[in-house]
Amino acid sequence: MAKQKNIWKFNDEEWKVHIEDEELRDKILQEFGLEHTTIYYESGSLSKETSWDVLVPNKQITKVKKFIKDNT
Repeated sequence: MAKQKNIWKFNDEEWKVHIEDEELRDKILQEFGLEHTTIYYESGSLSKETSWDVLVPNKQITKVKKFIKDNT
């Protein structure tokens, strides 16, 4: 599950949610029509993605938090 420390206010309009589970990331992107903005890779390799940051608008953050809680 994305813990509270992995959800933070990015700017006045958006939050960032850090996700390490690819399946959960895909569900969130599909369910809320969002896109990931930052991709983190395995150390020393640009071929293995390990986690992602997803930008979430203020109006959707409560629903996204609930979705994460219900799906982890």
